[in-house]
Amino acid sequence: MGEFKVHRVRFFDYMPSAITAMAFSSSTERLAVCRADGALEVFNFSDNYFQEKVIPGQDGRAVEALCWVGQRLFSAALNGEITEYDLENLRPRYTVEAYGGPLWTISGNSQGTLLAVGCEDGTVKMFEILEERIQFQRNLNRQK
Repeated sequence: MGEFKVHRVRFFDYMPSAITAMAFSSSTERLAVCRADGALEVFNFSDNYFQEKVIPGQDGRAVEALCWVGQRLFSAALNGEITEYDLENLRPRYTVEAYGGPLWTISGNSQGTLLAVGCEDGTVKMFEILEERIQFQRNLNRQK
């Protein structure tokens, strides 16, 4: 009887979680993707498009929007919190309550000094971006 090689293969059903938010940074050429299970993935487009980082999700955290400010990544969640992520240690760095109910959108200014979040109550909250944290600056009232 002749020699033969055996190759063993196991298949599994991979069911990716739905994407709830995305943000692209043109300066670093990175795409941040948040999934329905709360997991955050960072893809690098500068070198052959690969998945660079994965931050596991947390129960009860439904991220609705993502925003890059320079090298920093922020998220707005339906639980009313703004989170900055530590992309070196792959975990949330800190969380700040916005006090406006669920947050639906987030955006930074072009200078990288301010962060604005749109709240369920119709207000826009402005936060100053500091070296290590963000700090509430002012509240913009609802408009008709």
